[in-house]
Amino acid sequence: MIQKIGNKLQVQLETADGNKQNINFSHVIATPTEEKILALGDVLVNLSKDKQLDSIVLTEQSRITK
Repeated sequence: MIQKIGNKLQVQLETADGNKQNINFSHVIATPTEEKILALGDVLVNLSKDKQLDSIVLTEQSRITK
């Protein structure tokens, strides 16, 4: 049996000198749209000083049991 556990997001921001910062979110809504994920990235860029959005990783977790 496959049981859905949840989703996680990792937003990676990058500074002009190449340093990267990861911001993690647990318990993300099921099946978030690409637009909403990118909007979250834009909010974090606006709140951060001198950083740009590098990437966002969406991880969907499931548990498999007999």
